[in-house]
Amino acid sequence: MKRKIILLFLFYSSIFLAQKTQIVDAETSQPIPNARIISEGNIYYTNDEGYSLLKNSKNLEISASGYETLKGNDFKPILKLKPIYKEIDEVKIVSIDFQKILKDVANNYSDIYYNKPIIYNVTIKQKSHENNDLKLLMIADGKFWSRDGEYNAKDAFNDKFDRFVQIQIDDLRFLKSKPSKNKVREKKPEISHDNIGDMFLSYELWRTYGLSKIKNAKKSGRLVYENGDEQEISYSIKSDSSLIYTGKFIYNKKDRAITHFELDFIQNKFEPRKLKDENGNIFFRQLGDGIIMFDYYKKDGKYFPSKISFKTQGFKTITDTETFEYSSEREIIFKNFQETDKKGLENPVKINQAYWNNLKISDDKGEIILTKEEQEFINEK
Repeated sequence: MKRKIILLFLFYSSIFLAQKTQIVDAETSQPIPNARIISEGNIYYTNDEGYSLLKNSKNLEISASGYETLKGNDFKPILKLKPIYKEIDEVKIVSIDFQKILKDVANNYSDIYYNKPIIYNVTIKQKSHENNDLKLLMIADGKFWSRDGEYNAKDAFNDKFDRFVQIQIDDLRFLKSKPSKNKVREKKPEISHDNIGDMFLSYELWRTYGLSKIKNAKKSGRLVYENGDEQEISYSIKSDSSLIYTGKFIYNKKDRAITHFELDFIQNKFEPRKLKDENGNIFFRQLGDGIIMFDYYKKDGKYFPSKISFKTQGFKTITDTETFEYSSEREIIFKNFQETDKKGLENPVKINQAYWNNLKISDDKGEIILTKEEQEFINEK
């Protein structure tokens, strides 16, 4: 009898154990990073190597930009997505007024996206490299509170970010950092509102629309693909030869909603700026490039965020003897949510700074799969 009880316990426990799967391209077998998996109301994403952990495999919906959505209950260690299209002839690509779409979605934002107080369970990752050497890895699970789903410029201007957005860390899964080799100590920069604004699609829509309205800016929009109500639209904005913005978004014509949005900024053609450090020594700062990405999905008639990410590369500090090149990454995965009437979180962190420095690392690593580079960094003595 005791043996049967143990076997039953093991059987039912195995049902709830997270299962590792990899999402790959059906034609090339290459891993697909940032593939979204929705299962039983929970959101998962694949890492840079295409891997994710799933608690269950019921009612799976797997999607990625440029691929057909896969639905079903059949769990496999490797799941394949079929590309929607290959290259499209230039003749088939038609011009489209992307500015009009951006402005329309921004003006009607609260009608399209969830606009009441809400608490999301989230996974947050921060990474940074110096000269291709990983210097910081932070991964945590916690909560993300939003007052109405939008960036509030008035509160932000008065440094009252916590009136409309707060983050709480419940479990710091991984944290490791290594000292920088760069000994240049800059004067403390002004706090950037972009760090907070980049968490909100509404902020990026208005910013991108504003960039397209700059005098003498050259812009173009093209309808790359259309399937039913969904359109994939690419766009380009050139304010001058040194500053270029490109990107794409998925637009649902019926709901007048943007469900996927990317903004790529290219700044590497700017001349390096001449600066002075805290001791008055001269150094140069070279701007780099980056990409901002948002994913949204529909539930009960409204759209909710599933992931936001921000990546930069090619930023440089140049001294008389050395050049230091930097890249960084921040991503927030919105795993699930609950509506709330609360005006904030119990233990919010100060999100405009390195809030993880005073937190204790958890022994429980949760549902995190590290890439090979990340695991080697954690294991490094």
